[in-house]
Amino acid sequence: MKHRVRRYFNSRVRIKQSQPKPETMKYVRLAVFLCFVAGIFCANLMDREQLGGFGIWNTYFIEKFKYARIHSMELFYHVLKERLPVFLLLLLFSMTNWGKAAGTIFLSWQSFAAGFFITSSVAVYSIKGLLLIGTAVTPQYLIYIPMYISYFYVAAFWKEKIRMAKREAGKNPVREYLVFASMCICIVSVYLAGIFLESYVNPYLLKKILKFF
Repeated sequence: MKHRVRRYFNSRVRIKQSQPKPETMKYVRLAVFLCFVAGIFCANLMDREQLGGFGIWNTYFIEKFKYARIHSMELFYHVLKERLPVFLLLLLFSMTNWGKAAGTIFLSWQSFAAGFFITSSVAVYSIKGLLLIGTAVTPQYLIYIPMYISYFYVAAFWKEKIRMAKREAGKNPVREYLVFASMCICIVSVYLAGIFLESYVNPYLLKKILKFF
């Protein structure tokens, strides 16, 4: 019994030692921050007319959207086709040695887009732009962001637990694989809830806010 307990604690120590060091996570946060700043910088290089031609900031789009009838089911399938394949691809990467790199690139791109869109909104609509961009990402990103972070946890930490379990003599990592698969299923299920909110709730909120534009 003591031997088993000792083996367990030794395996936990090895797993913790093999997990990404704090410096690695600092580099990830730094990359995300720098991409956010780069997005702000790129938006400032463009004039107000150019920024006004993008999607939701386009005056014609806003006027059409105010009075358009949104078919939520069609929008759901459209958003599903746009978002889910990318997220599933990320989960596939999490099973490889490229998982952390893929997660870092994806989070950096999301950060760049956030910096660009926030700056563009303010440039086109001044302070009202913050209200517009805030509504445009509500409530779906309240789910998306935690799921992106959860993905990074799976890619950075859980795969390492599976690798360490394989190293242990006589230990079958079936339990780790089952937990890994269960986590992926839960993450995808919650992510689908975010897609549902983006399709059914977000258009309603946008219509309410666009009355002030």
